[in-house]
Amino acid sequence: METTNVLVYKYGGKLHYQWAVSIIRHTDDYIIGYGEPGRKLVHHTNGEVYHCHSYSIEFFPFKKWFTVHIDIDENGASEYYCNICMPPTFLKQHISFVDLDLDIIRNVEGTWSVVDEDEFNTNSVKLKYPKYISENAQKSLDDLLHHIKEEKFPFDGFFDQYIN
Repeated sequence: METTNVLVYKYGGKLHYQWAVSIIRHTDDYIIGYGEPGRKLVHHTNGEVYHCHSYSIEFFPFKKWFTVHIDIDENGASEYYCNICMPPTFLKQHISFVDLDLDIIRNVEGTWSVVDEDEFNTNSVKLKYPKYISENAQKSLDDLLHHIKEEKFPFDGFFDQYIN
């Protein structure tokens, strides 16, 4: 498996997060990545390094304003973390995207919730998000919530083949 770095930026170009994944599927539309326990997540904004203790499946669609990160613990329980972001790119062997603060998470009990709306509102002003970015972020959030509720791709069982 090919390993690549995931580089997450804040709007304006500041590197925010970085970690490595193994590419298990690469199509014209998306990359599926796999993370093993023990990998490091570098949080550049906080100046800290975290060690991840779970497996992960990561979905990076090239034409959508979101990503999906699924943490899977040793017992098979999973948590979903969906980033609202500018569409990911794969250039020079790096997956990168601009994080737009809004997130949708699903805990191990299966409850979905939207988080960091306050951070999105603050950074919209502080980082001067152009109108099209704010509008696309909100549209992506609404679309993703609809896809989750209606069990549409990629929340239609698509990830099961990678989780199992």
